[in-house]
Amino acid sequence: MASSKPVKKTIPSKAKAPAQAAPPVSTTQPASRGSYLPYLIIFLFSMGIYFNSVWDKYAIDDTLVLTDNKFTLQGWGGIGDIMTKDAFVGFFGERGAGLVAGGRYRPLSIVTLAIEVAVTGGLNPGISHFINILLFALTCMMLYRILADVLPRRKDTPFYLSIAFISTMLYAGHPIHTEAVTNIKGRDEVMGMLFALAALYAAIRYVRTNNILHIVWGTIAFFLAMLSKENAITFLAVIPLTFYFFTKAKPQQYAVLVAYVAAVGIYLALRMHFIHPGPESPEILNNPFAYLPKNGSGGLTTEGYLSKYATIIYSFLLYFKLLIFPHPLSHDYYYDQIPFIGAGDPLFILSFVINATLLGYAVYGFFKKSIPAYAILIYFVTFSVVSNVFFTVGIIMNERFVYMCSLGFCILLAYLLVKAMDKKYLNATSLTVILVVILGLYSVKTFARNMAWHDNLTLFLTDAGTSTRSAKVQMSAGGDLDKLADENFDSLRVPQHVLGFATKSRLQHVIDLIGIDENVSQIPDSTLKKQIRKKAIEYIDTSLADYPTHSNELVLRGNASYKLYHDVPAAMRDYENAAKFRVGGYYDAWYNMGCVQIENNMPDLAKENFKKALAIDPEVFAARYNLAEAYDKLKMGDSAIYWYKKTLELKPLDDRSYYKIGTVYGKVLGNLDMAIMNISKAIECNPKVPLYYEDLAVAYGLAHRYEEAIAISNKCVGQFPDYSPAYVILAVSYRNKSAATKDPTQAKQAMDMANQYQAKAEALKAKGR
Repeated sequence: MASSKPVKKTIPSKAKAPAQAAPPVSTTQPASRGSYLPYLIIFLFSMGIYFNSVWDKYAIDDTLVLTDNKFTLQGWGGIGDIMTKDAFVGFFGERGAGLVAGGRYRPLSIVTLAIEVAVTGGLNPGISHFINILLFALTCMMLYRILADVLPRRKDTPFYLSIAFISTMLYAGHPIHTEAVTNIKGRDEVMGMLFALAALYAAIRYVRTNNILHIVWGTIAFFLAMLSKENAITFLAVIPLTFYFFTKAKPQQYAVLVAYVAAVGIYLALRMHFIHPGPESPEILNNPFAYLPKNGSGGLTTEGYLSKYATIIYSFLLYFKLLIFPHPLSHDYYYDQIPFIGAGDPLFILSFVINATLLGYAVYGFFKKSIPAYAILIYFVTFSVVSNVFFTVGIIMNERFVYMCSLGFCILLAYLLVKAMDKKYLNATSLTVILVVILGLYSVKTFARNMAWHDNLTLFLTDAGTSTRSAKVQMSAGGDLDKLADENFDSLRVPQHVLGFATKSRLQHVIDLIGIDENVSQIPDSTLKKQIRKKAIEYIDTSLADYPTHSNELVLRGNASYKLYHDVPAAMRDYENAAKFRVGGYYDAWYNMGCVQIENNMPDLAKENFKKALAIDPEVFAARYNLAEAYDKLKMGDSAIYWYKKTLELKPLDDRSYYKIGTVYGKVLGNLDMAIMNISKAIECNPKVPLYYEDLAVAYGLAHRYEEAIAISNKCVGQFPDYSPAYVILAVSYRNKSAATKDPTQAKQAMDMANQYQAKAEALKAKGR
């Protein structure tokens, strides 16, 4: 308060003002840096709603970056290749470079997976899922720290009713994030967002403190964000936007962001050096616009352009719907889940009006520095690179694409709720109840969605019911069901356990998902396998109805129908069509044709199809081995040996190849010495196959080396006492030895041994051994 006493003239008022002036009264305050309760709540909530995913296995693209990625599986040794190659090369080989338009250079998340492999000694999905959840929780805590800094709350408002806290909790709980968090491959999204937010926080701290060290570590964080996922580059616009809306940054402080620009330049230089993008794919599942009308030069016609962008704008409306009401969710929006529409379609017009209105309001609010304008701009800026507007991203829409931009939606919703409370439309209790209900519903949906990501088959069967028009998910469900029918059901019938509690068996879970209302414990394996394969064919037929020229679907139907009905001509038709519709031929189609033909005693036809398969991919062991088998069945010994030896180039210690080489030398070419040498090598590589000992003993016998035949047969009997053929060989060998010896006593002893072993062999045969 001002003093009533006169101020002495000897004391200048201006000199005293700085020491006595009170700071201006504020109705807002930033989050207390000493209060850890908001962070603890955010951390526990983020971890809690995703924690059941720790029991999930691997799903979909986890194969690309982890389980089937040759670089990741090398651990430390693969990091160099991960950092210097397209993300698809580790899975597809060199043909993965440029497999999709633009290429993929996002090595950092894959490097963390390689480190996991190195540290844990192999694959451990539980650890990978836990790390994803932890990174997500850290992301949410970082988000709250930033929002609490730039969106201060009123002094009379508890932290849990602040825009910062509500925004963060909405972001943490939103079920649309399950694909990014629960799918291990989604770590690229999570790390990209985490490091991008760290870069933003560093920039804000620089403005607050003018300490250039914040720009240094922020630049590093920004570079790591781009190495995690390319879309982090959009924060090059988010950061100055945040400066403009919420700080009093000076021009020179904006200028310091040139360090962030330099990080972008370095990243793009590395990307251009290591990645060699291919042309746009003609495959509709890699290029959703491949079937639109084209002109003579290969570009889209006017009608094609209108349909392309009308459909893209329409997809924006579908994203809004999922952000507002996240049900049902699906990992798959491939052809033909989102139908193409024209510029006159009401859905395009509605979406265009909504998006134009939002952008118009954002421009209007930009000059007023309003929070809604900031939220809308954040949404559109971070969404821009995955929107398909500027370049094709391989699919019309995907839930993980809004992992970053959903932040804008959460800020806008939080602002509207708090504003309603400020305007007295809601009281604090009502707002609290609304938040509890929203977060409760979010949590239930996220928890349930985590279970859908348990593994490929669970995910495919679940989402096939949602994405009913998607050729890809219907095909995937059918293909994986057919694989399931190939498995031994004994282990699949055992109840699963989570946290010590027994749940339904894996097999019962699948049967329930595909709508077979029966108890698997009461159905024999053969019946279940038939039911599963019939359902698999139904899914594949649904897929083919949408995409009748898709080679993968045709191969899968050929596989399933052959196993179910053993209809060779029908399987051949599917395989032949698959090869015909695939530009450049199709390895799987020709390989599978060969397998069916060799199984049905058509080795001459099989031989030609295995050759076609090897012309596409010459480095496949199975194709080389089966081609050798075809030559073997045709009694073309030299060619058979050549191809068996070619398999040894890929697997130098493969016992089957050595065994087969030995049998060809012995049975076809009559070279017993080479037969003995190669079958001996097979035993050296794998001493646990009794057939190898049997045929080696036969070869010794045919070479009149009876003592060695007896020795190897005794060795077989010692390891496999119930293997009756070994006793037969012993009986024959002693009989031959008896006939060959000139000493009557030794001959009689040998014959006695022969009779003894013959009796043993017959006794074992009588027992079914």
